Amino acid sequence: MFCLAAALAYLDFDRTRKASRYWLALGLFVLALLAKTVTATLPAALLVVFRWRRGRLDWRRDARPLVPWFALSAAAACLTEWVERRFIGAEGGDFALTIAQRFLLACRAIWFYLGKLAWPANLAFTYPHWTIDPAQGWQYLFPIGLLALAVGLGLLARRHRGPLAGFLIFCGTLFPALGFLDVYPFRYSYVADHFQYLASLGIIVPATSGLMLALARISPAKTPAIVCPALLLAVLGVSTWRQSGIYRDSETLYRETLARNPTSWMAHNNLGIALWQVPGKLPEAIAEYQAALGIKPDYLEAHYNLGNALAEMPDRLPEAIGEYQAALRLRPHYAEAHYNLGSALARSGRLPEAIAEYRAALRIKPDLAEAHNDLGSALSATPGRLPEAVAEYQAALRIEPGLAEAHVNLGNALAQTPGRLPEAIAEYQAALRINPDLAEAHFNLGNALSQIPARVPEAIAEYREALRIRPDLEGARRSIEELRALEQ
Repeated sequence: MFCLAAALAYLDFDRTRKASRYWLALGLFVLALLAKTVTATLPAALLVVFRWRRGRLDWRRDARPLVPWFALSAAAACLTEWVERRFIGAEGGDFALTIAQRFLLACRAIWFYLGKLAWPANLAFTYPHWTIDPAQGWQYLFPIGLLALAVGLGLLARRHRGPLAGFLIFCGTLFPALGFLDVYPFRYSYVADHFQYLASLGIIVPATSGLMLALARISPAKTPAIVCPALLLAVLGVSTWRQSGIYRDSETLYRETLARNPTSWMAHNNLGIALWQVPGKLPEAIAEYQAALGIKPDYLEAHYNLGNALAEMPDRLPEAIGEYQAALRLRPHYAEAHYNLGSALARSGRLPEAIAEYRAALRIKPDLAEAHNDLGSALSATPGRLPEAVAEYQAALRIEPGLAEAHVNLGNALAQTPGRLPEAIAEYQAALRINPDLAEAHFNLGNALSQIPARVPEAIAEYREALRIRPDLEGARRSIEELRALEQ
């Protein structure tokens, strides 16, 4: 919206040369860049429009007022490139293309977008990831065809400049998505339908203008000029409605994507995530993660997600450990993988290794409260290391004071430390202020209070509360009976 509004305002400035229209257009262009930096191509598109209108470009009238626009565009492009690399992850082997590969990719992408624009069928969320190989002769057909098209449009421009202008706007607006700049989606596919939304105006505007001129020549009556566009819009509207159905939920989206692109390892992984969240579909989720790894064995996220899924099945903990280790071989500084590997090792009884993994996670991400808490649990289960466990629980609570589980665990550790029973009681009470329905906290608070003769009635009340929440808590029932016996 801001981009098109800026274009309209600037075209009005070009007509009237009013300074107020210029500054309005510039302000709208800044808003467009802040919304999406792909709009950085607008000043170049405006120059193409002026060349189409007047047959030539004048430095003073046409180019000089747009110099600040080009400067803003360059700054936005540099910022976007830096953000893509630094924060989003558009770097590494998936983006290591030579200049020749990028040239071939750009030419092939232009033909792809032209084809989808002319015949929008078999649209997909992600398309197959092309192999760009300069050694394959057939891949040079794309630049040869593009050159022939450009020459043909150039010859036509002697009489009609519009088609060439539209084609230049189309290619120029597509430039940020053609492969010369790295964007994160290239990891999955070099093309995406939404990359050409703005660029498509370069084809749609001349095409619709040509259609209306043709209809006017065929029939001077207004009926064809109304009926034909209406039919076209109806067909496209129905197609849009049908296409939008694949986005109703994640599972539908990724199943449809795989139907069109079976080699999409990203879709297999994301379908696994969607299935993992549905009760009873864990085996299907595991199968999808494995399918993703069958296509891309070095897929970090799939190894990690497969580890998480396998960890939910006690008999498959060794496999889960193997998947976490595979993920860490690909990214040694993956804090969450270290943490989850530590949890799997702890559940397997391998406490020294679990402690090492928790510490590795905390070296990378010191504010990971859950890792401090679980490290405390592993230390408390290791003879002679209770003071270290207390320190870890306290560290977890400094980071996340509302972590009820850490309050309970700290209470347990303090209850085992001579002279610190009042502190333990305070921690259980803190946990219950956060989560009043935490049966474990009620039960352990009852245990602590039962050691103080004057507070036995309170202990019994806590045991009863634990049983209200968890009627199967036999330990609480036995404790009530024992305390009543002592009272008698």
